[in-house]
Amino acid sequence: MRLTLAYTALFTVAGSVMLALIYAFMRYVPTYAITPIRATDGSEGVEAWTPTVQASAQPAQPVDGLTSTPGDAVLVVSSESEILNTLLVWSLIVLVLLAGASAWVGWIMSGRLLRPLHEINVAAQRAATGAFDHRVALTGPRDEITDLSDTFDHMLERLGRSFRAHQRFAANASHELRTPLATTQAMLDVAVRADELDEEARRLLRRLRETNTRSIQTVEAILDLADLEHSDLRAAPVRLDTVLAEALDGVRPAADRRGLGCLSELRPATVSGDAGMLAQLCSNLLENAVRHNVDGGFVRVLLSRSGGPDGGGTVLQVENSGPPVPPESVERLTEPFYRADGRVASGAERSHGLGLAIVDSIVEAHGASLQLAARVDGGLTATVTFPPCAVEA
Repeated sequence: MRLTLAYTALFTVAGSVMLALIYAFMRYVPTYAITPIRATDGSEGVEAWTPTVQASAQPAQPVDGLTSTPGDAVLVVSSESEILNTLLVWSLIVLVLLAGASAWVGWIMSGRLLRPLHEINVAAQRAATGAFDHRVALTGPRDEITDLSDTFDHMLERLGRSFRAHQRFAANASHELRTPLATTQAMLDVAVRADELDEEARRLLRRLRETNTRSIQTVEAILDLADLEHSDLRAAPVRLDTVLAEALDGVRPAADRRGLGCLSELRPATVSGDAGMLAQLCSNLLENAVRHNVDGGFVRVLLSRSGGPDGGGTVLQVENSGPPVPPESVERLTEPFYRADGRVASGAERSHGLGLAIVDSIVEAHGASLQLAARVDGGLTATVTFPPCAVEA
């Protein structure tokens, strides 16, 4: 639209300047000497007056012997002002018609020029979602647009190879690490139960087992994150309140051991998504709320619907007490392996820094939004807003 308006405005301005120059020339340069000529129709005896216009410095000469009928005169002018007015009116009419034609041609030309850019934009949008298999592949004469298309396709190919290599490395590394860690865990379990060990050795083995447990949890989290980045979303209506209630039951024993009060208000809500991913999202949020807390604190869970003209989406809010979280660190909590001050638990429950990263990936896959906010009194508030679900479960 902007290109079309620019073309039309340019043509209209140029045409207006041309019209103004022609009108000024016709008005001030020639000397008009207009002499009426009498024409008589011999058959019916009707007289008509037809002007003769001479644009010169010499007086106009009468023309004799002109015979015409009144119907032959389509446009009759008899004075200088009529000539100038006729020139101005018809020039404006032609200018308007040509401006409309230029707008139509400009619209077609703009569409043809911008169509390749639209294809590049579509490919960029798909690449933003992690899909690098789309190619623009423009055909036609070599110009700046086709060069941009080829460069963009080459960039997509390089990004796709790098992304796939990264995924394979994360998945393979995680799989390779799971077996020796599981073997080490089993050996430590056997060693702890040995009768000939003294208390110091048992304490050392328990610490080794806790360290090995944290390593297993980290590897599992890395594998889950790698799987999320290249897995397809199997969307279906899911009762989020049911999934959230099951996740609450799963973390309640850990919360009871620390004396945490779990308060929940779960309204029936249906979202469109993958049930397994949503269960992991709820579990990670609740486990973080329990892990990064203080003994005797609280965890509040709220599930409601947001207002909107289309009925609104579903809002999941998990709030927990705990150590203060620096406000400048909140935006980085979804980065893999990032741990803010005050969000590192001790023992086997020590944070591996991937819980919120997995939550963020699940939220992005479902087209939802995640907002994290540090509480003034310490702790964190996590809010997930899901888009409206068209089909109710």
